[in-house]
Amino acid sequence: MIAVWICRVLGVLFTAAGVVTFVAGDSADFAHNTVHLVSGLAALGFGFTGWARAFAVAFGGAYLTLGAVGLALGELHAGPLHLMTGDNVFHVGLGSVVLLGGLLSRHRQVAR
Repeated sequence: MIAVWICRVLGVLFTAAGVVTFVAGDSADFAHNTVHLVSGLAALGFGFTGWARAFAVAFGGAYLTLGAVGLALGELHAGPLHLMTGDNVFHVGLGSVVLLGGLLSRHRQVAR
């Protein structure tokens, strides 16, 4: 059940962060806010399916890779996304936890 709970908690937090930044009018990084909102909704959705483990492994791996590349290159400007050192450290930490949670979960858990 680790991946299920990771997806549900991550989904709520990222969706809330995306909504709050849009409502607060933080349009400085529209793309970054959109990524948080979309990934939060996806995590929340996968948290109620048998695909939570796959999502956690893919999401965790992607975030870990993004953070590691960002730390190696410094400030990262990938298209409309602007990622600072703090973002990269956060991505490495979060990606590691989510990936590990996904890898420690059983295959095809039934969400309850």
